[in-house]
Amino acid sequence: MNSLPTNVKQIGSIGEGMRIYVEDYVYTYLNQYAQAGGYDERLALLVGRYLLIDGQAVLFINGAIQGRYTEERDGLLRFTEKSKNYSESILSEFFEGSEIVGWMQTQPGYGIFLNQQYATQHFKDFPKINQVMFVVDPLEGLNAFYSYNDDRSSLLENRGYFIYYEKNTNMHEYMLSNKTTAESKATTFIETPKFEQAEVPVQAFSSIKESPEETIRKRQEQRAGKRFIKDNKRTLNLLVSMSAVLFIVCFILGAGLVQSHDRIESMEFQIFQLNNAYRNLYNQVANPVFAPSAAAAVTASANEEEYEEPPEMVYDESEPDLEISGIPVHPPVNEQAAPSPPPVAAASIIPESYTIQPGDSLSAISMYFYGEDRIDDILALNGMENANMIISGTTILLP
Repeated sequence: MNSLPTNVKQIGSIGEGMRIYVEDYVYTYLNQYAQAGGYDERLALLVGRYLLIDGQAVLFINGAIQGRYTEERDGLLRFTEKSKNYSESILSEFFEGSEIVGWMQTQPGYGIFLNQQYATQHFKDFPKINQVMFVVDPLEGLNAFYSYNDDRSSLLENRGYFIYYEKNTNMHEYMLSNKTTAESKATTFIETPKFEQAEVPVQAFSSIKESPEETIRKRQEQRAGKRFIKDNKRTLNLLVSMSAVLFIVCFILGAGLVQSHDRIESMEFQIFQLNNAYRNLYNQVANPVFAPSAAAAVTASANEEEYEEPPEMVYDESEPDLEISGIPVHPPVNEQAAPSPPPVAAASIIPESYTIQPGDSLSAISMYFYGEDRIDDILALNGMENANMIISGTTILLP
């Protein structure tokens, strides 16, 4: 390219000195590469050509190479010999005819401040007058180019630069073969130009209020703090997910316990009814005088075979009552030993009321006095609803 491109986008204001043109593919790739590092610093090499067009110094950046095989020394990332060998192989494979024209250094969360150590590294590793330094803060969305002044005694922050658009097959192929992990992130890179030129002479670094060691320490603490926050967010999300799962499990167990409680109450009621029926049956068997109709039913259902009836038993009221499982039973006596008047028919001795005894049931009371089922009549007369809910000692009316 021996002429200035026409399809360009200007970032910031353009002042005196070398003009910088960055190809759009390269600019996009550098932003993605910086963002993919998160809170970690990253380095990259800038590839392009330096030309004089109509007496104007112009730097075209048409490629970028990832800073592979870098190492951290004294709190700063540095290129190694292996990094340089890697960049030379990539340069010959994808960017033939171009050269290394600078480098990019990211400092997440630290703005575009140019510290002493990185400036010293630039003077050492990139000494050519046309080699620049691109400082990027991917978290704050800030970036700036630094270049040498005319006598190469200090670094200047460029007021602005251009992004130009052309078919860049070489960079496109390199991007396909070296995809970054930032493509899926929704972070938007904000272009924030600087409108005042800042000159940073090498000799002036000692006049900075902060010592280099203090600057590095603060940078390391900031990166560590941001990593800590990021890790805590990940842990918090995991705890929230586990809590949600635990809540669902507890809800399911609680629902099961409620259903089990309902089943237990139903079983208890059934056992209660069965116990009442058993006590009533036991009362009728143990005290035959209380259930004459039941005895009559047994006699009527007997077969035709003759048998000798046992002597009729009567009860001596003077003898104390016995109890079987809490049920009072009158002691039987022989008829000859204590004769009593013949029994009166049940229908002729129905009283107006009856006091419920332990073990009684409305079914047994109805059969005793009427010889038939008149439970509904008893319930209606006494304003009762449930035949199973009767209380010992309560007096009821008989129809």
